[in-house]
Parts: sequence; structure tokens; C-alpha cells
Amino acid sequence: MAGKPLSVPLPGFAPELRRERQNKLMGLALLTPAILLALLFLYYPLAFIVQMSFSLANTYLSPAGPTFTISNYQAMVSRYLPNVLVTLQLAGLATIVNLIFGFPFAYILVRKVRYRDTVRAFMVFPMFGALYIAFGMRFLLLPGGPATPLLQFLGIPNTSVLYSLPSVVFAMSIFTFPFMVMNVGAALSNVDPMLEEAAACLGARPHQTFRRILLPLTRTGIVAGALMVFGWNLGTFAEPLLLGSINEQKSLAWTLYQRGVVQTDYGLSTAMGVVLLILAFIVTYFSLRYSRGALVD
Repeated sequence: MAGKPLSVPLPGFAPELRRERQNKLMGLALLTPAILLALLFLYYPLAFIVQMSFSLANTYLSPAGPTFTISNYQAMVSRYLPNVLVTLQLAGLATIVNLIFGFPFAYILVRKVRYRDTVRAFMVFPMFGALYIAFGMRFLLLPGGPATPLLQFLGIPNTSVLYSLPSVVFAMSIFTFPFMVMNVGAALSNVDPMLEEAAACLGARPHQTFRRILLPLTRTGIVAGALMVFGWNLGTFAEPLLLGSINEQKSLAWTLYQRGVVQTDYGLSTAMGVVLLILAFIVTYFSLRYSRGALVD
């Protein structure tokens, strides 16, 4: 008929559409268990914690039902803000120590060490837990411990080293040191050694090579490693508890444990946990953004 377009099916077009639809359904079916697990074991507990953080003391689990209030967050601002600042201070100092020692170690590991896989395997041990690192350092620094002769030779009392800010920061740095080295080492592995050789041939000194070549080319790995280390150190409490003075024991993770487990103030302790989660989320966000990770503009 005139004026009526003819509908001619393209050969093979319908089977391709069906195949594409089946692939999408198959991908969704494979993702469904992971989505359900994330909803059940990640997002539901987070929602549960946030809801509990607005309850008064231990009323959330009482038979009479929870009493909701915002006093927990008011207490975080009025009473526990110094605890947040101590937590940020400890994490920041440990990150600086890791930056100072992590870059040279990563450079030697990538450029100089022949059996670097063996060294990486030994570096995994500190990642097994911060608690045994704190116990180990406490054993070393106790009066009569292995470090006593050296401290006596230097004229330093054991107690002044054991219960101090430097011992806490050093132990936290040991725990997160592998994260810094791995991030910086990955960035250094992408830098061609010929660039350093060319700079040396042109008369550049080592500090000039570091400042003009290595630092700009590895800046992403350095910042990503620093943010990762900072985020991990926010939630540690073993080092402040076993190695720190009263000031270091004000860290938010240890205060959270005391309020929640010892004093059964679940409302205030979960509010502290929410604050730690927010801090960790902010650090992770900027880490992914700067390292060109999963978050994109």
C-alpha cells in the first residue's frame, strides 16, 4: 500500500537482543546474593547502630522500649570532643611517622632488594593485629625487659618510655607500616628507573631527583597510603590502652569500649561509633578520589 512503510526484520537482530537481555539477567542473578549479603550484614547493622545512637543509655534493649534522645550527640560535642581530638592526633602522628620511614623503605624494596616478595611476606605479620604488637612492645619496655639495658645506658626510666605518647605512636606506626609501603611501592613500580638515571647524568643531586621526579610521579600513591594509614589508626585502641598515659587512653575507640561494654551505655557508645564511621568514610572518600579509584566525577 502506498504511504505505508514496509517492516522488514533485520536478520539476526532479534537473537542478539535476546542474548543481550539474557546476559543482563544472568549478571543480575549473579549479583543478587552479594547484594543480599551486603544489605543483611552491612547496611542493616549500620542502620541499627545509627538508630541505637539516638537512644538513652541502655533503654534500646529494655523490655519497655527505647527512649529516643539527641543527648548522646550533645555529649559528644560538650564532653567528648577532646577524645575526638586525641584520636585525630594519634592517627595523624602515626601517619607522619609512616610517611617519613615508609617512602625510603619502599624505594629500597622496589629498587634495591632482589627477593622483594619474601620481604613483602614478612611485612604481612604486623597486619595480623594491633593487640599483639602492643603486648610485644609492652613486654620489651617493662622494667627488667629486653630494652632495659639500653634505656639504663641512655639514662631513661622504663616507665617514662612505656606510658608515653612516642610509644603509642610508634606501635601504631608498626601496625600500619605495610599499608604505606605497599601503596608507595606500587606507585614507585610505575616510575621508569631510566628517569632517575637521566637526571643523574644531567647533574641532578639525589634530593633534586626526589623533589622533581619521584615525588610528583608517586604523589598519588603517597597520599592514598597516608589516608589509608590515617583511617586504620582511627579505630585502634590496644596501643593507647597498653602503652599510653591517661591522655592517650582518651582515644575514642577505647572510650567507646568503656562506655558500651563496661558501663552498658549503648546509646552513647554507638554515637561514638557513628562518629568514627563518619571520620572513616570521609578519609576513604578522599583516598578514593585522589587515587582515581571507584569514585569519579
